[in-house]
Amino acid sequence: MEKEAVLLRKYLESKNLKLTMVSCTVDGIPESRIDTAKTDNTVSCNPLGQANILNSSSVQFVILMGLCLGHDILLQKNLRLDFTTFVVKDRVTKHHPLLGLPGYKSSEDTFVETIPDDFNLIKVEEFKTRLENQKSPEDFYLLDLRNSEAFAENGVPGSIHCLLKYLPDQYHKLLPDRRREIIVYCNGGIQSLYGVMFLALKGYVNVKSLAGGYSKYLQS
Repeated sequence: MEKEAVLLRKYLESKNLKLTMVSCTVDGIPESRIDTAKTDNTVSCNPLGQANILNSSSVQFVILMGLCLGHDILLQKNLRLDFTTFVVKDRVTKHHPLLGLPGYKSSEDTFVETIPDDFNLIKVEEFKTRLENQKSPEDFYLLDLRNSEAFAENGVPGSIHCLLKYLPDQYHKLLPDRRREIIVYCNGGIQSLYGVMFLALKGYVNVKSLAGGYSKYLQS
C-alpha cells in the first residue's frame, strides 16, 4: 500500500501536518537468515524493529495503514505511542473487511438487488412532460453527459454539463443535493446508465436515465 500511503501523506501535509513514513520492512531481516533454504534477498517485515524506531522518534501519533494480521498485533503491543488504524490489509475483500461478515452487503450488491423493473429509466414522453411542467430549476437536476459541442448546440436549458469520465471528480460540486431527483441523458442512452449507477452508489436517492438518449428525444 505504498502508493496509497503516499496519497494519505500528501493529503495530511496539505493540512499542515508534519509526516514521517516508516515502512513495514524497516530494520527488516533477510528471509535467508530465517530459512536457510532461501537464497534470494527478500526482506521479511520486522514489526518489533518498526515499533522501536517509532518509539525512539519524535513522532506524537501513529497511523497504521495496510499492515498484515499478526504484524499489526506485534507492532501495537510494542508501540508506546497513541495510534489509529486507517486501513486494514485484506486482499481477498480488496481491503474492505466488512465484506467478510456473513449477511453484510456492499452498496453494489444492494443496488443490483433493488433495481426497479424499469431500471431507473424515464421514457421520452414522460421526460418531455416533466420539462413542460417544471416550475422551478430546483425541481430536479438535468445532467448532460454528451460532448461539449453537442451540449452547446442543443442542450436542454438548465442542464448541467459533465463528461462521464469527469463525473467522479465533479459530482459532489455539480450535484450537492443528494435527495433531489436527477435525470441523466447522453446521446444514445448507454453512458447515462453508467451515470445512474455511479450516482446511486454515491448515495443519490432518485436518479433516472433518459431511455434511448437525447438522440431519441430530438426525433420525437
